[in-house]
Amino acid sequence: MKGFPKVIKTKSDLVNTFKMAKKGSLKKSDWLEAVVKLENQNWIMCPVINLSEDRKAVTIMFCAEAAAGQRVKNGAVYPTIQSVETVEVGKSTTDTENADTEGQEAAREGTGSGQAAAGQQNTTTHTILNLSKAVNIGTMEIGIPAAVTFYDRLGISREEIEEMKGELEA
Repeated sequence: MKGFPKVIKTKSDLVNTFKMAKKGSLKKSDWLEAVVKLENQNWIMCPVINLSEDRKAVTIMFCAEAAAGQRVKNGAVYPTIQSVETVEVGKSTTDTENADTEGQEAAREGTGSGQAAAGQQNTTTHTILNLSKAVNIGTMEIGIPAAVTFYDRLGISREEIEEMKGELEA
């Protein structure tokens, strides 16, 4: 990508680099690669914590953007979210973690002793997505649609991008 801008921030940046790629001033493959990077910003990639046996229920860390009816990205598979469930998961802490926490709390509060019970329960929020079809075997992450897409940020439509990509790929 020598000579290609490091960041495309505006619609005019995208259109100008497209024109330059079309003329041959920039490599077409560089422009197409930059568009793929922009399109990837349309997804919030969430690591998969747990996958059900049938691979239709996916547990991820809490994701407020996940909603029923959305399509999620899983490689070339785009299942629809049938339902979203938020659960609190208890996490048992060890004595070492308690001692660390106790020391930090004492330092913050300026007290010499803080009594933390062994096996104290902390909670973590997870989101369980029930999907319309199974995700790929070995799925490590899943893409949730971002609230604001790069199309919105740049003020350009998906159709315009697809048209430009088509011109360069032809």
